[in-house]
Amino acid sequence: MDRSKMFKLATLVTLVLFLMTSINSSVGASAQEEVEEYRGPGYCLECHVSPMEDWLGSSHDLAFRDPLFQEEWKAQGSPASCLSCHTTGFDEDENSYKYEGVTCEQCHGPGNTMNGNVSEELCGTCHSYTYPTYEEWKNSGPSHANATCTLCHDKHTTQLSAQTPTGTCSICHESHADEVADTKHAAGGVECSDCHMYVAPPDFEQGTPASTGHTFTMTPEQLDCETCHDRPLSKHDKLGEKAFACLSCHGEIHSLEVKLINGTVYPRDESVALCAQCHNERYTSWKQGTHGKPEDHDAHCVECHDPHDPVVSGISTLPAVLPRETAGAPSISFTTAFIIVIELLGFSVIIMRWRADV
Repeated sequence: MDRSKMFKLATLVTLVLFLMTSINSSVGASAQEEVEEYRGPGYCLECHVSPMEDWLGSSHDLAFRDPLFQEEWKAQGSPASCLSCHTTGFDEDENSYKYEGVTCEQCHGPGNTMNGNVSEELCGTCHSYTYPTYEEWKNSGPSHANATCTLCHDKHTTQLSAQTPTGTCSICHESHADEVADTKHAAGGVECSDCHMYVAPPDFEQGTPASTGHTFTMTPEQLDCETCHDRPLSKHDKLGEKAFACLSCHGEIHSLEVKLINGTVYPRDESVALCAQCHNERYTSWKQGTHGKPEDHDAHCVECHDPHDPVVSGISTLPAVLPRETAGAPSISFTTAFIIVIELLGFSVIIMRWRADV
């Protein structure tokens, strides 16, 4: 083949490749424009009836219409920044949005994108900053590293995976839930979240974020047994402030049994060893006395002492010893002196009559 024919063939191939590239780019651009077009929840409803039923009425569905949000949003001057999470398809440049609330396309992408991403990072795009659920979860430690958002929350209803917080926690913490099941806490309807998830609203004026409880830990300020238990401590408050004094004895917090510093757990009605940790001299005296003998099994510390106010309880005791008089001449009342004089006079009359008879 001569050079002229080779040149024409190369030119034709180059032109064909160029046209194919242009056509592909045009098709790709058209597809991209079609994909990026928001179509609304009704479009998803055609195929996904069940997920849509779950989504309706959820916190995502009501993210914009929620009266609490509307009240706070308007109180802050209706900042556009809030709409990036409370609407779908928010355009920061135009300060506009496609749909109210968090619709399917906010998480799955617009149109036919059908993004199946359910990662914590996706949830964290909104559940951060003022309500730092994502940041708290990251700081919750290795025990919750595998506790993904969708393990505890249904992705469409946004509700807990189980009917109760305790039921949800028991998905992973079954042993703890079993320990609590037979306690007074369980009987009183106390949920795991009541102690492990401290929740506080944000302070928008001070720029203080909310606490969503997703660190699942408790600080001395947050864990206060006296919030529910009106049992202020006397004497034993030296063991710590607020609940940490309680935990000095009730160390096995789930079963509510007493726990020694060496980790040994005793039932609450076998508290002698617990008391002996601090009151060693009294324990020794008790052990050597009648009540500490093996045959007297029922005589233990809390039989006589209230553990929260450790004075002798239920027993009438002698009144306090009166203070001694100061040194010097004794002082007596007028009545006492009068009685003494009368008695002395009477005694004198008796003596005089006896002498007369003699």
